[in-house]
Amino acid sequence: MAALLAALVFGAALVVSALPRMVESSLDAAARSLIGAAPPGTASLTVRHTRGFDLRPMRTTADAAGADTAWRALLPPALREVADPDPLFDFSALPVLINGQAHRYLTLKWVSGADRRVRYVEGGPPGPGSGTRLEVAVPAAAAAEMSIRTGDTVRLGELTAKVTGLFEPARPADRFWALEPDLTYVIHNRVPLATEDDLIVTALTDGDSLAGAELPMIFRWLVTPVPDRVTAGDTAAVLAAVEEFGRRLDRQDLELTLSTGFDRMLREYLDRLAVTRALITVFLSGLAVVCLGTTALAVLLLVRRVHGALLLMRARGASLAQVVLACGGAVALAAVPAAAAGQAAAGLVPGATTAPARLGPAALAAGTVAIACAAVALRHSPRRHSPRRRAQGWLTGSAARRIVMEILVLVVALASLRLMRTRGLGTGDAFLAPAPVLLTLAAALAVLRGGPAVIHLAFRAAARRTAAVPFLGLAAARAVPGAALPVLTLLPAVALAAYGMVAAGGLEDAQRQAAWERAGAEIRVEREQGIPRETLERIVHAPGVRAVVPAAVGTTTAEVGFGGRPATVVAVDLDAYRRLVAGSPLRLPGRPARATGALVSHDLSAMRSFEIGWPVRTTVTPAGTVDAMPGVRAGDGALIVLPAAPEHANTLLIAGDAGAVRPLLPSGARMTTVAGALADITGTPLTAALTATLRVAAAALAAYALAAVAIALTGGAARRAEDLGLLRALGLTRRQAGLITVLEAAPLLVLTAVAGLAAGLAMPALLGPGIDLSAYAGGRPGALAAGAALPILPAALAGALAAGVAAVALAGAYLGGSRGHAG
Repeated sequence: MAALLAALVFGAALVVSALPRMVESSLDAAARSLIGAAPPGTASLTVRHTRGFDLRPMRTTADAAGADTAWRALLPPALREVADPDPLFDFSALPVLINGQAHRYLTLKWVSGADRRVRYVEGGPPGPGSGTRLEVAVPAAAAAEMSIRTGDTVRLGELTAKVTGLFEPARPADRFWALEPDLTYVIHNRVPLATEDDLIVTALTDGDSLAGAELPMIFRWLVTPVPDRVTAGDTAAVLAAVEEFGRRLDRQDLELTLSTGFDRMLREYLDRLAVTRALITVFLSGLAVVCLGTTALAVLLLVRRVHGALLLMRARGASLAQVVLACGGAVALAAVPAAAAGQAAAGLVPGATTAPARLGPAALAAGTVAIACAAVALRHSPRRHSPRRRAQGWLTGSAARRIVMEILVLVVALASLRLMRTRGLGTGDAFLAPAPVLLTLAAALAVLRGGPAVIHLAFRAAARRTAAVPFLGLAAARAVPGAALPVLTLLPAVALAAYGMVAAGGLEDAQRQAAWERAGAEIRVEREQGIPRETLERIVHAPGVRAVVPAAVGTTTAEVGFGGRPATVVAVDLDAYRRLVAGSPLRLPGRPARATGALVSHDLSAMRSFEIGWPVRTTVTPAGTVDAMPGVRAGDGALIVLPAAPEHANTLLIAGDAGAVRPLLPSGARMTTVAGALADITGTPLTAALTATLRVAAAALAAYALAAVAIALTGGAARRAEDLGLLRALGLTRRQAGLITVLEAAPLLVLTAVAGLAAGLAMPALLGPGIDLSAYAGGRPGALAAGAALPILPAALAGALAAGVAAVALAGAYLGGSRGHAG
């Protein structure tokens, strides 16, 4: 018994301590990935100042460097800790027209540290200017496109610029070039109503010469966060620091603007982080309840085993405190080292130590010792053995207190459920996280209240029969002592394990659905310039390609109302497309009501007909509505589906092997696969952390459920053996003894397992919108919604778990009854 108790405490301490560390490690990785994967320009904090003709500050690079120091001094401590200390600032003039016929512009710019990050392939760096003459260096790639050569002189209004050299990035992978992308290529810009693009090239020049020129100037100071310095624990503080930094800038004398996407990224991350932590807290709290209940069963069994020895101590004059200390010390000798070993083993798991990881094992050991001491004190208290005291306690308050406690649990569970459905789990309200656990405890109390009535009905039916075995077994089942703790332990374990399996399976189904909706087919190939006919033929006849459906996807203007309405047009053979994706999770819109009609979004469905100019000019006659098409993002515009194969395709929907298609693609083609889209959705650390936690928690809950069943059956083994021994003289056979034990012990446990399974499978519908997992399913709404169908395989696994628990109960009871008869 000591070894069993130590094993249970060790396992509980390991899980309670290691799981938060593992989760925290994944959350930190998610924070680092958030910053590292974002475009540097989006994640940076950019302070801008525009200097006009009439303003005199910032006349040298030293002035700009001093301003950078001043702005960084305004950074709050939390933001300063995650910011890159290397300064990065620049200033540039507005683009100046250098060739009106060719629509060519030149932008003069100076960037701090650019001289260390460029390599001159021709000529050299620009030197200081004199008067109205400046020297510039041009990107080599832009010079080739703009026909600029070293030595050329460019007229910039009243200024002239001489090209001294051509440069290229020394290390193209440096984040510097992501923050200064205009130094690597020509910017193509088309203004409204224009027929040709404006070509804008950015040239480097001497900083002091540019700052001293009488030109409007835009100054930028960039503060870039370092991904490795951002953790899940300080994200909220960093977000508050970003907002405080903006307020401090508003109080400066210069007119400054702060632009960044860092705060939006942090808010989105914190929203997902809140849901992740709250859902993990649900399973950790349930796991703590189950572990404590299972450990309590083991402690009570140990107390019953040493009851005789403790009685002997009392008979020899030991006080109640000495008896309690002796038993509590024995339990502490088994529990405390096991909890310490579990916490030490959890230290091998990477991740920051959280409060549950630090305090959980100690609280578990203390709770185990406290349960042992309380059980011994109640068993050996002189007042407990007084029949008068026991009757007075029953009449005055014991039953009433139990009823009040059950009502309180039910009311709190329903209130927390109501709040969860209306407010959501990710609001940070600590009252909401235990709601699923309280629901399982309420269901367990219902089983404790209704289970005896069900067993009594079965007993009355058995009493009418002549067979003695069912009558004796069910009569014993009506009087099974100590059934509350096993039920209160087993039902939450089965329910939360089933819910964890269903949640993980439902999340995987939603992720797979989102991946198919992103790709639109097993393989999707897109090319803006169109896909040549010969390429289409090669892909159709390529080995490993089962089917190909060409489509045309583009934007146009539906000529309705004043000025028209932007619309996305999809031209595809819907019947061929439906055959291509048969067996997949995709659901395509139905065919139009008329053969010559088209499917349109609801905002166009009231029109009798209208014109569009792409893919060819045609008249669209609405003959049905469509909400969305897989792989197509219509945004705020209308959607039009032309149910016919296009003459010129720019999209291919393919079923087959991606490896066979990729070598056949022309330049400029982009390929998307379901496998790639699914990897993008599931590859984020937050999603991986949530899925892993659901599976680990479900496995641990299942293990402790089986342990609780085994201990509950073992606890009554001695009493059952004594009862069966009395029946031995009446001719009870070994098989009959096993059946009597099954009928005695199994009904309540089987009812508990079935009720736990039902509660776990009903939780997605009960919790409803309170747990929104759409962020982990590629943004697909409705993941694990109340109306969503249960995933078949996870629901079957949950049913197998409940059946396994029932089978262990039946087998253990039968074997225990047989041994009891044999003993």
